[in-house]
Amino acid sequence: MPKKMNILPFYNKIVSLTRKYYFYNNFKLSDTFSSRINLIFFHLSFILIILRKKRVNKEFSQDIFDFFFKQIEINLRELGYADTSISKKMRLLIAIFYDILIKSMNWKYYEINKKKELLINYFEHNTENKILYNSLVDYFNKFTLFLEDISLNSLLKGVFNFDYKDK
Repeated sequence: MPKKMNILPFYNKIVSLTRKYYFYNNFKLSDTFSSRINLIFFHLSFILIILRKKRVNKEFSQDIFDFFFKQIEINLRELGYADTSISKKMRLLIAIFYDILIKSMNWKYYEINKKKELLINYFEHNTENKILYNSLVDYFNKFTLFLEDISLNSLLKGVFNFDYKDK
């Protein structure tokens, strides 16, 4: 695998996954910065876990991490955060990401209630609609199975299409 690969298409694919209508309409997640960033973190965590299983070099995984967090920093600046608050916010987001990553490593071994508990910790509780955590668990179960079957080349180039179908 080339040392430097264009990560932008991969990043764009992950971001586009978080914009799918079913997260906000069907699963009842709040369409907020926090929900979207946590969706990115869950998708990215599962992808980094699969890259590790497929023995992709650590430098490439680090390049992916660096690229994603650089984009998040740019987005925070565009949202109007000041330099001092960006530093604090980035430290918090990196801590959240690592927590999700570590807990997601055993996702396939968790019972459904443990998976729901993990998701409940990261998604805002919408007071108007009850978030459908069972559906969200089902989504990530199917996403992880999809990742196991996709070619490494397609994954890294961001030329994969995962579209959730319930049932």
